[in-house]
Amino acid sequence: MIQAHDHEPTNFFRDAETDDCPHKPIPERGTDAWDEWMTLGHQPYDDGILCLSAPAGTCCSACSAEQGDAVPWSRCVNRSHARAFQPTESREHKPVTVDVAGLECLERECEEYFTDDGDEIPGKTTCSHVRQMEICEGCSDAPRKGDEYPAVVAWADCTERKAAAVQR
Repeated sequence: MIQAHDHEPTNFFRDAETDDCPHKPIPERGTDAWDEWMTLGHQPYDDGILCLSAPAGTCCSACSAEQGDAVPWSRCVNRSHARAFQPTESREHKPVTVDVAGLECLERECEEYFTDDGDEIPGKTTCSHVRQMEICEGCSDAPRKGDEYPAVVAWADCTERKAAAVQR
């Protein structure tokens, strides 16, 4: 059973069979060439061999396991996402107060939007999981076309704010 604490950013890598692996050609298994090729940063996994020189990006380990495919960290269902977040042009590291919730709530899939019979509650605009949060404008994901609920970083977790505190 996947727990909330299992939702964390994890580096994902591409399969060595793809064109993204720079260590071509792949030698025959069980040979000295294979053993040497494996030392170049290759790692076995359930479906083949990963190339650690071919990053696929940062993904959520729990969401990826649930969906059977790499889910970008910004699309993790357990992260806080902002509703109607419009960063300024300069994207400064400053606190901004926004409404946040998990994707399930923002996409109106939360159980609070439905009756016990499964019918949608007419006129219900929000659930109890939506809350206000102070986020860092600079660290949070900017909304991209087709992504109306960008992932956010709490103001307390701002990388520049933490770096400034350490320098003091």
